Amino acid sequence: MLNERLTRMRNKLWNTRPCITAERLVLATEAYQKFAGDAIPVFRARVVNYIMEHMTTLIMEDELIVGTATNKYRGANLHPEFQSSSWYISDINEFATRTKDPYDISEEDKKLILETLPYWEGRSMEDMSKTALPSHIEECIQDDIITVGLRNGVSGETTCDHEKLLTVGLRGYMEECQANIDNMICECQADEEKVNFWQACIIQCQGLITYAHRMAEEAERQAAECKDEKRKKELLGIAANCRVVPENPPQTFWQALQMIWFAHVYFHIEVCTTANGYGRFDQYMWPYYKKDVIDEKNITQEEAMEMLECLYLKSCEVYEVRDKWYATSFAGYPMWEILLVGGQTPDGKDATNELSYLCLEAANQLKTTQPVMGVRVWEGTPEDLIRKGCEMIQDGQANPGFFNDDVAMKMTLGKGCTMEEARDWTIVGCIQPGPGGGSTDGSPDAGYVNMGKMLEFVLHNGVDPSTGKLMGLETGDPRDFKNIEEFKDALKKQILHHYKLVATGYKVMQSMHMTRFPVIFAGMVTKGCVESGKSVQHGGAKYTTAGMYVTGAANLADSIVAIEKCVFEDKDITMDELITAIDKNFEGEERMRQLLLNKPAKFGNDDAHVDGVYKEMMHFIADNVQTWPDARGGWFSFNVHSQTVNVSHGMVCGATPDGRLAGEPFCDNASPMMGRDTSGPTATVKSVASMGQDKFHDGALFNLRFDPKGVEGEKGLQRIEGVIKTYFNNGGNHIQINVVDDETLKAAQKDPEHYKGLMVRVAGYMAYFTELDKSAQDTIIYRTTHFKEA
Repeated sequence: MLNERLTRMRNKLWNTRPCITAERLVLATEAYQKFAGDAIPVFRARVVNYIMEHMTTLIMEDELIVGTATNKYRGANLHPEFQSSSWYISDINEFATRTKDPYDISEEDKKLILETLPYWEGRSMEDMSKTALPSHIEECIQDDIITVGLRNGVSGETTCDHEKLLTVGLRGYMEECQANIDNMICECQADEEKVNFWQACIIQCQGLITYAHRMAEEAERQAAECKDEKRKKELLGIAANCRVVPENPPQTFWQALQMIWFAHVYFHIEVCTTANGYGRFDQYMWPYYKKDVIDEKNITQEEAMEMLECLYLKSCEVYEVRDKWYATSFAGYPMWEILLVGGQTPDGKDATNELSYLCLEAANQLKTTQPVMGVRVWEGTPEDLIRKGCEMIQDGQANPGFFNDDVAMKMTLGKGCTMEEARDWTIVGCIQPGPGGGSTDGSPDAGYVNMGKMLEFVLHNGVDPSTGKLMGLETGDPRDFKNIEEFKDALKKQILHHYKLVATGYKVMQSMHMTRFPVIFAGMVTKGCVESGKSVQHGGAKYTTAGMYVTGAANLADSIVAIEKCVFEDKDITMDELITAIDKNFEGEERMRQLLLNKPAKFGNDDAHVDGVYKEMMHFIADNVQTWPDARGGWFSFNVHSQTVNVSHGMVCGATPDGRLAGEPFCDNASPMMGRDTSGPTATVKSVASMGQDKFHDGALFNLRFDPKGVEGEKGLQRIEGVIKTYFNNGGNHIQINVVDDETLKAAQKDPEHYKGLMVRVAGYMAYFTELDKSAQDTIIYRTTHFKEA
């Protein structure tokens, strides 16, 4: 049960809307003008250092862990280096009123923003990408046929080397970089670039140390004015912590938590980043917990829990401002701050400890959307840990997600690591497993391909029926196809062609990031970068991947089987009749639509044939893209997930042969199309598990929804556990479960004030249901609700 402090802090979170602030924008603009002319890495570092020297030192009432990315609570920075000032300006009066991820802006901040943004006109990565990308690729992006990453965001999702950070502190990194510089004689450009990177690392370390010392001064100032003796003591403790970390290794559990947060908040000040995961938190934090709570009894478990929950609440204070398209496609302010517990040690022993349970209990008490909890499960996982996670699911928290160690290790080994590193795997990004120890840079989405458009291109010989433009390959008149194999062959050509467009576009963007926007601090704390003298953008990380994703996977499989059954096998309709019907959105053809919906098998019902078609098409993509190198020496990887891009991509796509109507969302990630998995949860999990997920190096994201009445009591807990274990036994990698009924969700739509704490799983992240716009809310309501009968 939350104490009074944490109840106040959580209520403040629930009752405060996020806001956009001007401070970083103004400071970055001043720094850009001040330091122009330095080598790019050094220049970037000096800009961030300047921000840290001048930004507001904000310590709020009640908090024990300090440090903010902005000068306001729940504040969001603008990053005009990456995102175009044009939509900042055009949207500035709409941020507070838009339905998708709204932000408040004070009149003072708005005035400063509008006065400062003219300097950035045409200078952002997003602006430059429009002319850098080949025109056809840019056109495909604008038409929502594909997406290409890095156009308005940073290269790199950081799950850093927390263990080294805690062991050596920033002073240790600085000394290592200086030793590298001292030992280097620059005889070529590559040598000079390494020295520039190491110098930049030193500058940015000093920036965070300076900020921490300034925070210490602020804590001491507040303590001097504080009349409450307990709070005064806390403030002096905060000041003492900030004098030690992040410069030096922490000596206590409290200092270790503060060290971790300083690093994470710095990621968000440096660049507009997301998916900065906490990794295997219960492993690297265990020595500090064990020393303070168990061995020396310096603090109680309750005090450790309070500190931990304060860290969790800080995790809810970072944001990335997104334009309208991205706010639709990644709805609910997601930041993907994943925290894993459980699993194995590198030598193959069970890794669960007392802190594993405490991490889950902290999330259980707070019920916040960040951090997103993940439980690693293997044959040695204690039943109590699985049960604890299932109790949280049963309670309707949509937290934690569960990961199958055996499958995740196979995926990780596919990225070229050792068995020890595979056992130490962690999430880098959303649900993507990467070799452990902070050694992997998993770039954000290389891109998505719209499977609905691939179907349209095959059915219209490369023409996009919504625009009339020839956008795909000319694969022939489908009316001339003799069998389903010819149809699938045409589909595979369209699909592969468009993934190649994504790869080309992404490599163009990677190259631009290398030369213009290397990320210094996040690179420094990723294993391999300091050693190689290269940023993550230059391939400095020990392992480097870039994810290729898909929207509408189940719609693709269902459509193929519908054409196979109704056109080629049973000849209920001709190909021409099908094309005519879908082109007019089945208007006047409801009988045909019902035939397509109900006669052919649908993915999600443990039907071997349609499940096999799904597997064939996804493996075709993975087997190809995972052999392609990216621009920095890493490799593309494949993942069946869509976030809420399924909504955006569905909006621009006409009706499809599976019976889906024009404009409707596609299926949710790797899950069946909403409402079509009608044979019960066991059949559903067997279908999703059957796709051979271990061959996808970045995994597959699976959402499931249960009715609360069907999972009540001990019997209900056993049902939840049974579904998870069945999924894992059949080869599934990741599963996340919402326990909420339609009535509750619809009531929350009508009366959001009374449901502020209602959390749902959207994709690899959670959101407060009432903070989603209606289109995202509806896609969750449309998900099949299993166990409606208790």
